[in-house]
Amino acid sequence: MRLRDPDLLCQHIPDYLRDGERPAWEIEEELATLFKVTEAERAQRQPNSRVPVFTNDVAFALKKLVEARRIVRLRPRRTPNGGRRRAYRLGETAT
Repeated sequence: MRLRDPDLLCQHIPDYLRDGERPAWEIEEELATLFKVTEAERAQRQPNSRVPVFTNDVAFALKKLVEARRIVRLRPRRTPNGGRRRAYRLGETAT
């Protein structure tokens, strides 16, 4: 189950990192605004893991960009809700 195509998300993520590193939750918020993801869509969860579907879509896009060496994964940081998620920055091959 997907809300947005990870390849489409991948096209926009480097733009959010041009000014420096950003945590995953900020990238997710920017993409949700850009793609007009509704609150109802954001509430949808994966059946097995219960992870929000859109969060999973963004995580998959981030993973693809890390594997392509377009972005670099940094250490986890505290999220506003008390959890921990990684931050990212542009990689050497990003344009």
